[in-house]
Amino acid sequence: MNKTQKSAWLNTAGVLLVFAFALYITIQIGVRHRPPERILLCIWVSALVLVAGIGIYFFRRKQSPAEPESDERDNLIKHRAVLAAFVSVWPLFLTASAIPKFIVGASGSIPVFLLPIVTVCIFYFALLVYSVAVLIQYGRIAKGEES
Repeated sequence: MNKTQKSAWLNTAGVLLVFAFALYITIQIGVRHRPPERILLCIWVSALVLVAGIGIYFFRRKQSPAEPESDERDNLIKHRAVLAAFVSVWPLFLTASAIPKFIVGASGSIPVFLLPIVTVCIFYFALLVYSVAVLIQYGRIAKGEES
């Protein structure tokens, strides 16, 4: 497994963990109207630190000294994945602008502090699309479906 695959797996795990944490916080504050429990916050933060630590360890470790940093195939895979992430941003922005209409109604208002949060969420979704696109392309190459 080369560095591109390792970073894609690390990004996927980190983004999914951040989304799960954000969902927990949203449910606690938005639905149950109470602050999150401290022990669960400690567990979430510990999980984030653990994923980061494991990621750094495996990312720095090479399989062999002869392993190249990257080749033309890796660059092509990264280029295609960036293109997929860029294309995914437009439907994400359209969805992010349409969902509030259904939540607060046509005449409702949205607090300004939510706009940067929505933008960061779109960034994380695009990062997830990039990572999954990289993993799918490497999976196709491993199966012999290289195009």
